[in-house]
Amino acid sequence: MEKQKIIGLVIVIIILGVIAYFFLSSETAAAGTIPDYVTGDVRAAYEWSKTPEGAALLEQIPCYCGCKYEGHKHTRHCYWRDDGTFDKHGITCSVCLDIEKKVKKMHEEGKNICEIRKAVDEFYAPNKHLGTDTPMPANCAAS
Repeated sequence: MEKQKIIGLVIVIIILGVIAYFFLSSETAAAGTIPDYVTGDVRAAYEWSKTPEGAALLEQIPCYCGCKYEGHKHTRHCYWRDDGTFDKHGITCSVCLDIEKKVKKMHEEGKNICEIRKAVDEFYAPNKHLGTDTPMPANCAAS
């Protein structure tokens, strides 16, 4: 029984160490820097969202995960703060990642911002109450 308690304690310590590393390293990343632990498709989302094109599009698209309660105003905030520093929110949020992928794909297909915004708003209509208060892009009719 004593051996099981020790193993359990070791596991808890390891988990706490990983969590501490995640939070401490994400807070100390320099402006515009993506921490090394962000990899694959998630890293690609962060990279695209900091390009002038990606940032401009995502700033016109609401996020529907409820991050408005963290002070987010649009989907770009899920990846980057206004001062250019990394925001760890997008790492684990499937809604943020899905919105970024939809926006990027539709843009690459030649859709304009109004078509993209309408598609995202319609898809996430059941989560409307969670959406950020992102103004409608200029020249787009409200959905």
